[in-house]
Amino acid sequence: MSVLDVSLENGVQWLRLNRPESMNAVNAELRAALAAAVRDAERSPEVRVVVVTGSGRAFCSGADVREFASREGAVEAISGEYERILTGLRTMPKPVIAALNGVAAGIGASIAMACDLRYATPEAALVEAFVKIGLTPDGGATWFLPRFIGTAKAFEIMYTGDPLPAADAERFGLYNRVVPADSLEETVRDLAQALARGPAMALAAAKRSVNFSVNSTFEEALDFEFMLQGVQMQGQDFKEGVTAFLEKRKPEFKGE
Repeated sequence: MSVLDVSLENGVQWLRLNRPESMNAVNAELRAALAAAVRDAERSPEVRVVVVTGSGRAFCSGADVREFASREGAVEAISGEYERILTGLRTMPKPVIAALNGVAAGIGASIAMACDLRYATPEAALVEAFVKIGLTPDGGATWFLPRFIGTAKAFEIMYTGDPLPAADAERFGLYNRVVPADSLEETVRDLAQALARGPAMALAAAKRSVNFSVNSTFEEALDFEFMLQGVQMQGQDFKEGVTAFLEKRKPEFKGE
């Protein structure tokens, strides 16, 4: 049985963490498989959208602590592998959706936060319990959380290690939407397919703009937006969009 199920559906690449017996805890095999899958999804012209989800009752319970305890001196190597996964998800020029079918803890929470959109079940709490084993959070959690939910709530979560319930995560804007468990995949699939039919260049540019704006001034963000629009206006998708609007029909985007 593969620790990561990879499937392509009409331009949507599904990456399903598949260690349900350990609540999809990330070990060396899963880490390597996920890093390779993220890299391949970014490079493949057939992939327009990526969805990350989990098998069983959890999205991802974090790193496999048993493996971590037995690999002294491997922290740098492991952190490098995680960096490739997280940076890949954040920067690939394609929409990335997390379908949170259950708890997202530790590195699992970071994987979810590295995605562009997060849809979750009511049971999908976000957990940063590092303090309970004498550590500070990793996986970019100290960067993500203040930006998503504010510094005060980020401190509370990191200091106490208490779970952030899905309803609260939705209220803070960390989760886009909480839906019943039996409709999660259908909801995400419908969204992903709609995005896959969208203008790929415009979606990629929107992602670049948002990521750029996080650490830039308003004026810098404006200049960056105008630069990207200038490039897009030379593409076929923009011409098709304008033509379709004038002809009062749905556009047929080709990602060009």
